[in-house]
Amino acid sequence: MMYAIDHEILAEMRHALDETKRRTAAVLMASPRASWRAAARVLGISERTVVRRAGPLLHDGTLRLTAVRNPARYPGLIPMALRIRCRPSRIKAIAAGLARRADTVWVDILGGGDEISSVLFLDGPRARTTLLLRDLPATAAVQSWEAYDLMKVFPAGFAWSAGLLTADQFDALTPLSREPVAAPEVQPLDDALIGQLTADAL
Repeated sequence: MMYAIDHEILAEMRHALDETKRRTAAVLMASPRASWRAAARVLGISERTVVRRAGPLLHDGTLRLTAVRNPARYPGLIPMALRIRCRPSRIKAIAAGLARRADTVWVDILGGGDEISSVLFLDGPRARTTLLLRDLPATAAVQSWEAYDLMKVFPAGFAWSAGLLTADQFDALTPLSREPVAAPEVQPLDDALIGQLTADAL
């Protein structure tokens, strides 16, 4: 599980997010399975305060709990990094469209204001071909793009705190690495469940 943060919403309402809300969001992104009690202990505030601050972020869509398939368990997935250069006047709309895709893991607008960085876990070569040779060329505001298949995806890339937590706080949220255990084969029902959790894992 992971929390996805809508950067467009966050940028528009950053003035309304006080330090406690931002740090609460950072805890949830660093450790999506953390309980309210654990989050409160790490932040040094009451559990009630954590719930009161996190609730609106989840309700208005600033934070969304989702599920991401592990490419190590799904060998057919193609993890891909994509950089898109487009007209600045349309960059928010294109980024939002990317973020709505079920196979998108990460989207960010880069500092220059005309480039989007994203990571997608695509369902095989056909999905990659459709995105690169049909969807992107058909988007008039897209000027160019670069795509790179990722050779390996590291779980640590999904646990980050946006620099809002101290090293001690972050370490308190992330368990020590354990020896991997053999996992059962993924069944059709598992795929259906993962599909629902990707849409809403609450």
